[in-house]
Amino acid sequence: MDHTMHWRGEHEHEPEGNEENDPAYELLLPGEHTNTYRDRPKRPPWYKRSAYILLCAAALLFISTVLYTIDVFSGYSLRKTLSSASSNYVGSVVSHLWPEGMANRTDNWENENSKTMHALFKCLANGGCGENQTSIVLLSSPHFKDSIAGHTSGEDIWAISILLSLKEMGYTAVYAPHNSELLRTYRQYPDLVKIIISEGSDAESCFKDPQCTKTKDHPLGIPAWKMLAMHFWTGSSHPLGNQWTLSPENFPLLSPGNSKDNVYLGYSVERACKEIPIMPMDERPNQGFVYGKRLDYFFGKDFAWEGVSFVPPFPIQLVAGFSNDSSVLSPPPEGIDNMGVMPKHRFYEHLGMSRVLIGIGRPVLSPTPYDALCMGVPFINPIMHWDKKKPDDRSKWEAQHDGLKYESPPYVYNVKKGDGEGLWKAVKDALDHPIDRYIVPNMTMASLGARLGALVEKDWKSQAEQLLELRKKTGKGEVSRV
Repeated sequence: MDHTMHWRGEHEHEPEGNEENDPAYELLLPGEHTNTYRDRPKRPPWYKRSAYILLCAAALLFISTVLYTIDVFSGYSLRKTLSSASSNYVGSVVSHLWPEGMANRTDNWENENSKTMHALFKCLANGGCGENQTSIVLLSSPHFKDSIAGHTSGEDIWAISILLSLKEMGYTAVYAPHNSELLRTYRQYPDLVKIIISEGSDAESCFKDPQCTKTKDHPLGIPAWKMLAMHFWTGSSHPLGNQWTLSPENFPLLSPGNSKDNVYLGYSVERACKEIPIMPMDERPNQGFVYGKRLDYFFGKDFAWEGVSFVPPFPIQLVAGFSNDSSVLSPPPEGIDNMGVMPKHRFYEHLGMSRVLIGIGRPVLSPTPYDALCMGVPFINPIMHWDKKKPDDRSKWEAQHDGLKYESPPYVYNVKKGDGEGLWKAVKDALDHPIDRYIVPNMTMASLGARLGALVEKDWKSQAEQLLELRKKTGKGEVSRV
């Protein structure tokens, strides 16, 4: 049906002539041009036009009065009602797309994503987003999901501190473990994604996959420059090189040979550690904690105290919590009471009641010495290699924990491998000079936040363009996916 024939619009005209001979009257008022009209006295043309004008004027006056009344007396209420209705509608739509999730669950990454994205889309709809909330950081390394599930490896502890820092700064952190999940997630809101924190192996795999990275032939892929690789050790772990490789320690300083261009991100145990009350020194037993996760650490080439007796030359009980590896038939060294592998809370309990933490060479770069210092427990840090001509040159030291080799007593005692006398002197000094909580300055949450914020906001694209020009000039390295 042609509705224009039944409703007068701005382009319609008044029928001309009289009702008898003008077909427009039949279209506008079907069945009305009967003899009834013939029987009425003729009215002057201006009468009909004036009546029409008066009717329109009256309608306009009525509408203006209503609008004025609404604006003066109830405009705010109306706007509030409309805003509330709009917000409720948007909230309903968002709930279907991203359910709010289970508020009492924080150990499941899918559930965390639902809560996070629900909050993001709701704030985008109502214009109430907080600082940095519209900036997304995709967490592609599986250590992020593992960290909230309770895993405690060094990589997991690094990941959880990054996650906490992102949340404290207001960024939207979204889990996307491994490349398959990453691709699906990234394509939903590519313009909101600032950076992607991935594993080095996944970054390399994506870079080589024509269906993963963005190229001229695959414009919906992920720009390689947005991906940053977590790498717990020295060296590069990213197809674009060291400048896209994130390090937990200050490797540009500690290992400039192969890591001078790495990005020092670091981590912090401050939040988790401060949740555990520090035990007063006068309540602690006369106990030292020997740190080695496995029995075979006491028998390998990296054992720092070969030939050194663990029977203390002064009163102190030594405890440990290592697994008894079936490949090792020898018993633990005499003088050490091994309590076996302990749950996380029990481990921290025994660590926190100790007066000193004794390293044995492995594991390297573990977060445990940072935990110990935060609990008021000094650390004996074995120096495994050094320059024989310059034995005090710390830049040439290779320690069990390189991140602490520049620290000094009463917090960290650096003792060279095989020096039994130096070991026991350090233990005695630690007992005689107790410490309060100590967090290495560059390991505080504030320091981590400053580095992480700069990392997220950095212009990685411009840096990639410079790298591209360099690769074109030298002919070294892939250029099509930079």
